[in-house]
Amino acid sequence: MRTLFLAVVTFSAAAGLAALPGCGGKGKELPKEVPVGDGKTDAPAVVVPTKSEPAAVAVAERALKVGTDGHPERVNKAKVNRLKLKGTIVHLDRPQPTIRTVEAVWADRFALTDEFNDGLPTKVLIRLRRPVLWIGKNREGQTVPVEFGETKDREAALAAESIGRHWMALLVPLADPKTVVFAAKKETINGVAADVIKAALPGSPVFTLWFDEKTGLLGRIDFDQVEPGNTTPTKKFFALFQHRAFDGLTLPARIEYRQNALPVEEWNVDAWEFPERIDDAAFDAPK
Repeated sequence: MRTLFLAVVTFSAAAGLAALPGCGGKGKELPKEVPVGDGKTDAPAVVVPTKSEPAAVAVAERALKVGTDGHPERVNKAKVNRLKLKGTIVHLDRPQPTIRTVEAVWADRFALTDEFNDGLPTKVLIRLRRPVLWIGKNREGQTVPVEFGETKDREAALAAESIGRHWMALLVPLADPKTVVFAAKKETINGVAADVIKAALPGSPVFTLWFDEKTGLLGRIDFDQVEPGNTTPTKKFFALFQHRAFDGLTLPARIEYRQNALPVEEWNVDAWEFPERIDDAAFDAPK
């Protein structure tokens, strides 16, 4: 299995290493099921309009209102955030317990640290301060970089995936004027009605967003991404569950990730935090 975010060892597609691959609920949750696919598609590329369409804007604005308890301006504080997770990543068909910490600043800084124990305490480190990408690992207290070739495509792909993987759950892209939302429609999945829209930012895939029609909460994020070194798109699917309040924002407390319909990651959220700032050093290679 190949994925840009390789949490246990490090990126496979991004770094070229061996691949290793989520309180009570609020409202009715969208189901987990995702159609089985092989990652290949002959469908034409989605045409993104030059400006947002009113029906899709209405869905996005409702989501922002619901997610901020009626105060859409609160989404601005989510532009600086820290996420703490505990969960598992599938490796060789076996769940690997992992502790993950993410620090991020919209829209160009992202730091991920995964901690696991395969006999020796190990950390995987991903540091992005665009346009600079650094990946490494810390084992027995020694930090070493992962050496790989040209980083430009990998850096761009990682930044694009982080929008679907991290930022969409916070709704930050929906408040960005550069985001185009369109193709609003109604769908029903296993009896659950959903408002579905597409969203695109410059340099990103087109994201399909599924909002529970009853609650307005974001329950699913789908997108296809052609990763560096691949010629066919990888189908990526994030499911968001158990939304609850985190410092004035309603956010998922459980996140699950499937790739080409196969389960890869499952996370329970310990905390979403919103500090006033995160020092730029947090996104640079460790010294």
